[in-house]
Amino acid sequence: MKQKLQPYLDNIARYFKKSKRHSIGVDIGSNSIKLVELEKKNGTIKLKNYAVLRIQEDLTRGEIRKFSGEMIDKVLNDLSIKDKTVNLAIPSYSSLITLIEVSSQTEEEIRKEIELEAGKYIPVDLEDVVYDWQIVKTDILEEKLKEKGVEKNKENFVSEGENLGQSKVLLISVMRNVSNEYEKSFDKNRLKVESIEVDCFSTQRSLLKGQKGNYLIMDIGGKVTNFIGVCKGQLLFNRNVDLAGNKLTELIAKTLNVNNNRAETMKVKQGFDSDSKAVVANVLDPFCDSLIEQAEKNLNEFEEFKNVDLDKIVLTGGTSKLKGLKECIQDKMKTEVVYGNPWSGIDYPKEIKDKILSSAPFFGVAVGLALIDLE
Repeated sequence: MKQKLQPYLDNIARYFKKSKRHSIGVDIGSNSIKLVELEKKNGTIKLKNYAVLRIQEDLTRGEIRKFSGEMIDKVLNDLSIKDKTVNLAIPSYSSLITLIEVSSQTEEEIRKEIELEAGKYIPVDLEDVVYDWQIVKTDILEEKLKEKGVEKNKENFVSEGENLGQSKVLLISVMRNVSNEYEKSFDKNRLKVESIEVDCFSTQRSLLKGQKGNYLIMDIGGKVTNFIGVCKGQLLFNRNVDLAGNKLTELIAKTLNVNNNRAETMKVKQGFDSDSKAVVANVLDPFCDSLIEQAEKNLNEFEEFKNVDLDKIVLTGGTSKLKGLKECIQDKMKTEVVYGNPWSGIDYPKEIKDKILSSAPFFGVAVGLALIDLE
């Protein structure tokens, strides 16, 4: 089975001979597997199927990868989906995404330089990883191109032979054993992987739909929060912190001396509601402050974000719907905060609208994967 770790490119269709009419995205998380089947008819992308399969709590990440093919095959059979070709996401906590500078200009020169220099940025033996890269379109290069009157090549951002100083490249690497475990599991269950990418690129694709502004996506899940920085439509960073829903539940349980089930109920029902703040403020407010501290820390590390204002902060992930969290982040970061909706632009039956929208925080990655072949 041929696999390619493909970063998100402006013209991702060039990886395929022709645009497809049907596509399946599979997001394998730590708590569940999400599957989305889309089809394109007369220029309209329509939802055919979607499903969630809960994963046993006692399974380790390695075991999940080992049995992923079997679990996905079951979902496909339950939905009577005969096409066993899927797009798959690797969790960003299993990858390394680094923004680096290279002296080369053309795509071929950059490829050769990265092959020689990748070991400086990837902290493990290169034989143990699969890596890929993407040219970053920085403002500096944009201005230099304009000054020289150089037309941008549609596939290579920097035209052949132009010496414009250093270029920035997003280097993406994934441990080979991770992709191999998926490969073995999928082969065993006669599943075919069309493409593999790190989940943050799928999230960007589904929530921003090609928008070229400046955004911070906060994907607040159960075990991990991902901070995804997008500058002028270009993903510049993805950082993970162990500060998410499960950690908040544990903090509430410990602070209020209740069991985890009771703490989870309090978290979901009360959240940041003003009437409940007196009870859990000493837990929820510091949680929000910590999220904001991490968000600002990551933004401040990149010069691209120092001279621009964020257009919006986009929330996604199961914990993002916690009552009052959106308002808390907006109030403290002084930036408009919105909930991401991966279903925007996708046609689905009106009778399931409420159910679809309520599931939006959980389906960003799966929808983004399914859109790869259809855009």
